[in-house]
Amino acid sequence: MDKKPSVIATVINDVIYDQRMIRICTSLSRDYDVALWGRKKSNEQIVARPFKQKRFSFLVSKGPMFYLLYNLKTFIHLLFTHFDIIHAVDLDTLPAGYWASKLKGKKLVYDSHEYFTEVPELINRPSKRKLWLKIEQAILPKVKNAMTVGQMIADAYQEKYKVEFAVVRNCPLKSELQEKTETEKYLLYQGALNKGRGLEALIEAMQHISIKLIIIGSGDLDDELKRLALHYNVTDKVDFIGLLKPSELPPYTMNAFAGINVSENLGLSYYYSLNNKFFDYIHAGLPAITNKFPEYQLLNDKYHCSVFATAKSEDIVKAVNLLLDDSELYERLRKNCLLAREALTWENEEKELLKTYAEIA
Repeated sequence: MDKKPSVIATVINDVIYDQRMIRICTSLSRDYDVALWGRKKSNEQIVARPFKQKRFSFLVSKGPMFYLLYNLKTFIHLLFTHFDIIHAVDLDTLPAGYWASKLKGKKLVYDSHEYFTEVPELINRPSKRKLWLKIEQAILPKVKNAMTVGQMIADAYQEKYKVEFAVVRNCPLKSELQEKTETEKYLLYQGALNKGRGLEALIEAMQHISIKLIIIGSGDLDDELKRLALHYNVTDKVDFIGLLKPSELPPYTMNAFAGINVSENLGLSYYYSLNNKFFDYIHAGLPAITNKFPEYQLLNDKYHCSVFATAKSEDIVKAVNLLLDDSELYERLRKNCLLAREALTWENEEKELLKTYAEIA
């Protein structure tokens, strides 16, 4: 029996919580010997999966020194580990993957989960953005195999660097729709608690919304959002659940009344976004309050699963109350979600992933 080619995927975050990479590595593991490398950000134990997993620890957890240490440590480990293909996720892991593949004469796949140099964290920090742009400009034009999460980002990279990007969207695996087990209506936000996600406006909006809000995730705004809930006197209406493993999310999603996916236009990365939660809401049969950014607008034109709102509290209130007051509209959107979930599946998206790997240059 021929030995499977080996793939090492590198991510900057904890392998336990990365839904996209869990799906990608699981799909690849049928034809490849796969390992997913990340960093240890919690004391949670690794869950057994059909691929290997490794988590590195670092004394520094953020800033330029962390990214330097991450790439150095990953690069050194790659030099002394057998692989045929490196699957480098986002620009912050690309230097290690690129140079290790170059020195060892192996293949590289670049997987961009966002338009990295256009994220809000860099837009307002010109010196840091300039450094990442130099890294991007030095390496990306030399990449032969690339993929990303949406067509808008793919088009932007192709125009800028003349590199063709396959599009592999963040759709969930097809699963049986679960019946609701909770009768109380609540809104759901799941994802990172970072700047630009519309979370401050969402907390403010809860003053004028009659149902509860559950927030699942963590990030830079953890403490600030809790202070805002106290400031607006809505602590009894907002539950902060924290970070959950992917397997723990579905009960919260399937029991919600509606999903929240309202970001601010703080750069092209957010404006071109097409994130996990949008598809997770659809798969749970949840109408969503969604920002009118291009990718979401195109999908909504086709499937009609959302109502649009900007990241302003009054806009969010209006959208939520529309769904609460118009039961006919709500039911129509819910039924459309159930139709859309049949098409927007990982089983369909993985075909593009496997095609990209079959054509690796």
